[in-house]
Amino acid sequence: MKERKNWKDLYPTPVYTLASFEIQLPRSTEEKTYYVLKSKNWVNVVPVTKTGEILLIKQYRHGIGEDSLELPGGIVDEDEPASELISAIRELREETGYATDPAKYKLLAKFSGNPAMFTNWSYSYVAYDVEPIHEVEFDEGEDIEIVLKKPEEVKRLLIEGTIHHPQMAAALGIYFLQNQ
Repeated sequence: MKERKNWKDLYPTPVYTLASFEIQLPRSTEEKTYYVLKSKNWVNVVPVTKTGEILLIKQYRHGIGEDSLELPGGIVDEDEPASELISAIRELREETGYATDPAKYKLLAKFSGNPAMFTNWSYSYVAYDVEPIHEVEFDEGEDIEIVLKKPEEVKRLLIEGTIHHPQMAAALGIYFLQNQ
């Protein structure tokens, strides 16, 4: 791995920090400055009900200015062993009110959200036998609609591009590859 030197946090926000560092790449004779977005890790969950339906959520996304059909998920707030799983369990409960036994969670994959720009990782889980147990606990600004779909419908939504968030599409793709 190349050594990244002189890290500078240039512009912090509640979600990420624009940062810079210097690095000398193999075909270069000098160090150059590069910019990245530092962020905490992310998680998402493919929630599967006892009847085999997949729980999706519809929520407004500021970047594209419209609703997006996605999986429950969010930022990993904890900083301890198993923090990704803890966050996945929490995000499913808070955003949907659905839950299951923690033993019914399985890590599907670890992805880089965008390795050219982001420093973090995205962890995708599947949770089996989820059911509505809790009241939802939306974060300020969240307005989430729960959407239950049969696996065939979710595949169609992926192919049509209705599910367009890359981390969600990747998680669902891995889930379907493992459950054919």
